[in-house]
Amino acid sequence: MNQRPLPTPKQEEWANMEMGVIIHHCMETYHPEIPIDQWKCSPDKMPAEDFAPTDENTDQWLEAAASMGAKYAVFVTNHVTGFSMWPTKENDYSMARSPYRDGRADIVKDFIASCKKYGIKPGLYYSTGCNGYYGINDSKPMDYQSDEYQAYVRMVERQLAEIWGNYGELFEIWFDGGVIPHELGGPDVVGLIRKYQPRAICFQGPKEHFQNLRWVGNERGLAPMDCWSTSDNNTCGFGGTEEDDAIGVGKPGGKYWIPAETDMGNRKQEAFGGGWCWAEGEEHLVYAPEELLERYITSVGRNSNLLMGMCISKRGHFEDAEQFREFGRLVRDLYRDPAATCRGTGTEFELLLESPEQVRHLVIMEDIHYGENVRRFTVEILTSEGWEEFFSARCIGHKRIVPLNREIGGARLKIEQADDTPVIKEMTIYR
Repeated sequence: MNQRPLPTPKQEEWANMEMGVIIHHCMETYHPEIPIDQWKCSPDKMPAEDFAPTDENTDQWLEAAASMGAKYAVFVTNHVTGFSMWPTKENDYSMARSPYRDGRADIVKDFIASCKKYGIKPGLYYSTGCNGYYGINDSKPMDYQSDEYQAYVRMVERQLAEIWGNYGELFEIWFDGGVIPHELGGPDVVGLIRKYQPRAICFQGPKEHFQNLRWVGNERGLAPMDCWSTSDNNTCGFGGTEEDDAIGVGKPGGKYWIPAETDMGNRKQEAFGGGWCWAEGEEHLVYAPEELLERYITSVGRNSNLLMGMCISKRGHFEDAEQFREFGRLVRDLYRDPAATCRGTGTEFELLLESPEQVRHLVIMEDIHYGENVRRFTVEILTSEGWEEFFSARCIGHKRIVPLNREIGGARLKIEQADDTPVIKEMTIYR
């Protein structure tokens, strides 16, 4: 094999997981009257005492995530308001001032315990660039070298040490909008990762980290038709406010293995907080399970992972659990009835059915343990008129799902361009 970027064992494990969740239960949930562009406000508009769930149930969250098929989960520990979901030692804008459990609750601790209970790998989100409590807003110009900002940076470093150092090993660390490099005045994220969580996958992590993920370029569950796992940049810093198709595509044969994660809310973007946060009376904005299945095909089926949002209600429950259960059933049904399968090394693979029959889709998986070798391919189907070209694209990657939904007698994969001999982990027709 030629030298090219390869996934680390953790990145390969991440790709095999295919689906995760990102969980928002934030201060904003208790203030639906405040629009999203004002969330980075001073805490007097959202006092700590207002965070008052009546029945926070992290087991219920992770049970729902498991029913969907999620293998990892990311919990938002400190969103843009600056309210901490654990009793931090740095300020009193945290669970320590919440009336829930008389200020003794630690939702981060509960989340980690529930992940272990349901066999889901835990991850944590922390907003380094926005914090309403300290008046930090990354959408406004700031002097990163000022005494005020550097005092904030020291606080961020101490809080990261708390959440990365006190709750065990994390699978994924999530940076919303990336991180300001340490040499430009940002926190020493690299040093803290190396000290506390050296094995973690980092979404939009610092360029010095050796196993990062990039954003897919939108929050609609839509990976590009060709979504490469490599890029010439080992970091990115997009916050999701504007779409960026180019970053989602990546670059074939790029210098770094930095695959795309496709994030979307479980409620539609016109819902509260862009679909990431719960608000009463918005049940009609919950995606239908069939719509989520389409997003699965346009994310996991295009060489990305699907990170599904979970908006937690005021009482502390995931109220859309039935959506996840049905979506999980639909995903499992995709793989329920294989009609023919093969694997191997080469540039042409053929599956023939005993007789023509109605089939639903074709799944092709390149063995990414050896990198991404395929550069262009075509799928042909066998009809009553003979072999005919049905689908073509450039990237296969970890998984490519080709919807068929017709009667065929077989399918053929022709790899027309490759950097090295392709290794096909699986090619399967499903009824």
